Amino acid sequence: MQVSASTFETSPSIGSETDSLGGDTTTQVFAPLKTTILLLEDERVSICFIGTSCYSDYYPFSNILRQRVGAILGLKREQVVVFSSHNHSTATLTRANQFAGYLPDESATLRDDQLTDFGRKIVQQAEEEARHLRDNLVAVTVSWAVGHEGRISYNRKGRRADGSTYFIREEDRVLLGQDFNGDIDDHAPVVAFVDHAGRPVCFLVQFTAHPVTSYHPESPVTFGDYAQVACDDLSAAHGNAPVLFAQGCAGDINSKFFLLKAPPEERVKNATTLGHLLGETYIGASRSLAPSRSQDLGASWCHVTLPFTSIPSEHRLRNELGVVEMFLKRVAEGDESALVCLGLNAARSMSPKYRGKLVEPYQRWLHWALRFHAERRLHDVPTGVELMVGAFRIGDIGLVGLPCEPFLGIGRQIREGGVFPLTIPVGYMNDDVGYVPDGPNVGDNDYSSSYYRYTASFLPYRKPCGDLLASSGLRMLKELRRQAHHV
Repeated sequence: MQVSASTFETSPSIGSETDSLGGDTTTQVFAPLKTTILLLEDERVSICFIGTSCYSDYYPFSNILRQRVGAILGLKREQVVVFSSHNHSTATLTRANQFAGYLPDESATLRDDQLTDFGRKIVQQAEEEARHLRDNLVAVTVSWAVGHEGRISYNRKGRRADGSTYFIREEDRVLLGQDFNGDIDDHAPVVAFVDHAGRPVCFLVQFTAHPVTSYHPESPVTFGDYAQVACDDLSAAHGNAPVLFAQGCAGDINSKFFLLKAPPEERVKNATTLGHLLGETYIGASRSLAPSRSQDLGASWCHVTLPFTSIPSEHRLRNELGVVEMFLKRVAEGDESALVCLGLNAARSMSPKYRGKLVEPYQRWLHWALRFHAERRLHDVPTGVELMVGAFRIGDIGLVGLPCEPFLGIGRQIREGGVFPLTIPVGYMNDDVGYVPDGPNVGDNDYSSSYYRYTASFLPYRKPCGDLLASSGLRMLKELRRQAHHV
């Protein structure tokens, strides 16, 4: 196997557009955001992974990277894969509304003039780095280890005594006591590509938690959050070797201190502290690597359709619209006690105005759903969404990539059902259609479980929902193992 890797830095300008629903722009740039390109080749297969510290999980943007980098490397689009850490402390890459929720179009792409200045810089830099990758290919062997990090993340889905669910924000987490973590994935795998002198020339790492410690939507900053800090620490420990970060199935998992009511400097300091903890874990794992028995590659893709329920009744939709309109009236009047609406619980650190922005999409979704009843078009109601799932084999390591924000339970099924010594579940690959729950979390009313309300194209998911992603990924991994045994 041969490998070549490179990491580059990109900084948005102060005043750049962010994901803030209130139109708030970047106020401070605490550090540039890093992108790593990793080219892997054996005698039969070539794969290029691109890992970013910003919202690259959007087909119209990720396809630009895949096409441009692929053209330089002589690879087809399906041989280039874009992973996002899903870091929230970033500027946006496109002028399109990436966060509105939409049915994915695997062929969608954008023109250069539809990119922000920040997005255009990343594409240009990626092209420049790609031109040098083949010249720097190095023969390597694959080794791996798994660290365990339980100090920096927590499960953000809470259940009340009456069975209802809610989003555990930081102000709620501290009330649960004992530095609450809940059900998390503490696996911190490290994949090392080692040259003939025994030196790691680059790494691929993964962890499961939204990087949101430095984030607040009404005071946006630019910072790579815990994930970038951890990668920097591992890189520095091994002669500045490039490190590519892949985010796990973090739909219901956060890094701690999310939406803490604190100045930007304190949020960034907290994210840095968490990053050093994970970096310490990565470095420890990198000191006890196990060699892979095989040293070749494989890749596979398949479509998976996640089913929707039928559309809610007109009566229910109108009742919910009344609840939403009353909530919007209260926050418009500055009511600080208005915090909960149809299962969404806003943070007290958010202004009433911003709480309204969080709920306005609910109003749009309800009007969209009601039109099917009013126009007698129930036969046109969408029945599901089709996602493209990828599976990859790197020696003895299997990796499943999903174009969504998968819940922890999906990742756990993939890892525990894997047929390789190490199986790594990854979300936020190429695209992000929003949160996808595993079967047990389908039907709940909290923010992540009912994300369909942020779209104008989805209905509530039907069981087994995200479990279908796990089973499809596992089938592809089994086939990749079978193919490897027949080579």
